[in-house]
Amino acid sequence: MDIQARLPPALAALHNFIRKHDPDDIADFDDVEDPQPGARAEEGPAAAGEGQLAEGLPRAAERRQTNERRDRIAQDMWIQYQTELSRRNLAD
Repeated sequence: MDIQARLPPALAALHNFIRKHDPDDIADFDDVEDPQPGARAEEGPAAAGEGQLAEGLPRAAERRQTNERRDRIAQDMWIQYQTELSRRNLAD
């Protein structure tokens, strides 16, 4: 957990360093070809309709689905956090 907490600021620092010292770095990949152009995964989130670009504004059903997913993720994170706190208190 201690290492995970350090990743976002480290990645942000690396991003800023690259942007400052080599802002045209992305151009280095202009000539790289996609080995499977147009290939799509038939399984996983894309097959379930997730990860697709939509046209127009989200409808109420889409907002509700997104809010439910967000709440589920937050609840799972909270449970993991509480479990970790309990584990640490038992280890002390």
